[in-house]
Amino acid sequence: MKKALRIAGIAVGTLVLAFAALVSHFAIIGGDAVRAQADRMEELRTAADAPQPADDTHEFDALRYDELQVIATHNSYNLAPTWLQTEVIRLVEPSQAPALQYDHATLTEQLDAGIRSFELDARWDGEHFWSVHVPLVGNRATAPDLALGLEEIALWSARHPGHLPISIMVEVKDDYTFLDPTLRDFDAAAADALDALVEAQLGERLFSPDDLAGGAWPTVGELRDRVLLYFGDNETVRELYLDGHPGLEGRSIFTSSKTGAADARFAIIDDPRDPLLATALAEGIIVRTRADADLATGAEQRDAALASGAQIVSTDFPPSEPQNDTGYFVEFPDAALVRALP
Repeated sequence: MKKALRIAGIAVGTLVLAFAALVSHFAIIGGDAVRAQADRMEELRTAADAPQPADDTHEFDALRYDELQVIATHNSYNLAPTWLQTEVIRLVEPSQAPALQYDHATLTEQLDAGIRSFELDARWDGEHFWSVHVPLVGNRATAPDLALGLEEIALWSARHPGHLPISIMVEVKDDYTFLDPTLRDFDAAAADALDALVEAQLGERLFSPDDLAGGAWPTVGELRDRVLLYFGDNETVRELYLDGHPGLEGRSIFTSSKTGAADARFAIIDDPRDPLLATALAEGIIVRTRADADLATGAEQRDAALASGAQIVSTDFPPSEPQNDTGYFVEFPDAALVRALP
């Protein structure tokens, strides 16, 4: 009996040590991503490059902003998990493991390639916001620190005057928080902190709900050199963000909703064939849809998204980052990443 207990104790102890080592290894991977971003940002801040006017077309300057269609990147900060992280994900949610196998270039490199619309996640730990797809097991990213990600976009904007407006979907995430006990729910304090962060990082480049003031969208030309943010589809976040700020007064980020709410100027409708998409467009709402999802790519879904009338078409595979196995990517005719709505 004593020998059996001793063996069992050794086995349990070995498992505990192995688990601790695994967690520590994954934490180091996340820490490396944070340090790499910080080092790269220091290089960008101190770069002596003179401002270089953006080479963005002026063809659409007279259009209202909601008459412009752009290609956006999905989870714009993402780097694929390591093999070991992928296998751990596969044990818990097999369908998610292959869906995370894509990389994006840095935000600066994407901007240089012509991308003008992004998606950045926001996980709140009480002090900072993190763009991490899955805590611990999916924490590789080019822009894990949301504050630095916004600063990177602001730096690029300042050094490329005359660029087309840049939009950023902010998706507040609260899934898999058990993997990181430091994470907290998005609450009123988080909403105020996010506002302060956006204002501090973007400054006068920010186009806020107060700038729209309930009216029609400005022209594309009037929005050059500006950055606007909108939330992903989350009614809990929307209601919390509106609390004490009717009509988004004093807020920095636009809300999204599929319910036709008066405050919501955006709607997230992932399926371009959803009849709700045409309804939202008829109500003057800017719609973000997806040309591909979970790495399921094909011309039929892509073409439906491009023809849907949605102003923002999101993909994991812009022309500068085609899918490895198939060569699939998403662009408009004539290799364009922006165009007038068809």
